Amino acid sequence: MATQTVVTPVDGDQPSLLIGLITWAEVLGFEIVCAGKSSEYDFVFDPVTETLTSNGVSIDAVGFADHLHLGERDVAELSGARSRAAASLPQRAVPDLCELAVVSHSVDLVPDRPDLHCPITRISEVPTFFSTRDDGGLLDGERRMDVFHCLRLPGEISFAGGVFIVIRCRDTASWELLAEKGHIISRSGATAMIYLPRHLLGLEAATSVLDAGLNGVSSGSRHPIPRFDLVAVADVDLSPGTLLRATGHHHSIDNVSSALIPARPLEADQPAPFYLVADRRLVRPVKAGSAIRLHDIAAEDSHLLDLRRRQDALFFGGAGSAREHEPGERHGSGLAGSQPITAG
Repeated sequence: MATQTVVTPVDGDQPSLLIGLITWAEVLGFEIVCAGKSSEYDFVFDPVTETLTSNGVSIDAVGFADHLHLGERDVAELSGARSRAAASLPQRAVPDLCELAVVSHSVDLVPDRPDLHCPITRISEVPTFFSTRDDGGLLDGERRMDVFHCLRLPGEISFAGGVFIVIRCRDTASWELLAEKGHIISRSGATAMIYLPRHLLGLEAATSVLDAGLNGVSSGSRHPIPRFDLVAVADVDLSPGTLLRATGHHHSIDNVSSALIPARPLEADQPAPFYLVADRRLVRPVKAGSAIRLHDIAAEDSHLLDLRRRQDALFFGGAGSAREHEPGERHGSGLAGSQPITAG
């Protein structure tokens, strides 16, 4: 009797939940402007103490009340003001970018910039922030993916690590009716947010297990394809001999950040995947702002490198590009990032 192996994302984790939400939206014919997730930790502003708290860390945020509401302010200006006020709190995490990379292997969404926008945003503002610039938002185009930090006051509801899609509103009367029923519409009325305000981790895994075991299907695409690589970028000049040790829940490497770039076969002079770089030692100097390349690290005995080469052979072969999609499958439009990552 033949056996079947099913490889699947797991419900309860954000990639599977987001893939499901995107698929549902496309079955119904909605036009997706952006899709994504909230970060693991809210940014909670207390106007009484004028402090901002995230992941158990509180900072003084005198004057942050001036940035609490969108009103008629320019989105990019407000996003920058909030980010600067919260500069001593982490605003990007490797797992967030990694999870969106997982999503991109099943659906054809792209990051608007390699390191994402990651704005600090109130729930009601999400469809405004993640609209196109023409509609008063942050994005240079549609079918983007991103992360936001949920900004709220003490006692206000959280996004709870949930996932969202921002869709285009084509019928004004219908969306005015839905807005009256509490649905979240952008300031311009051009877009709306639909979301799942939950992230129950292993508590939801049973549905993926049942689908894989009983139905033989994955919670992701039937034919995943590597569209983006999560790579490591030097934040400062790094010297040969530096050990790139990944630590903590967020797999942080000192003086190294991450970015999403279009996937391609891995060569010695190409940016190396973040988790292949982790816990490896540099053998070459890397300038600040440059991606860490494969030949910059000692990786000769890396099992991950062997697996990546096998993956490249499977998906890219000798043609230098991933296999063609089957009829009915979508293909990504490439990276429209506004902040290029140099290769060294």
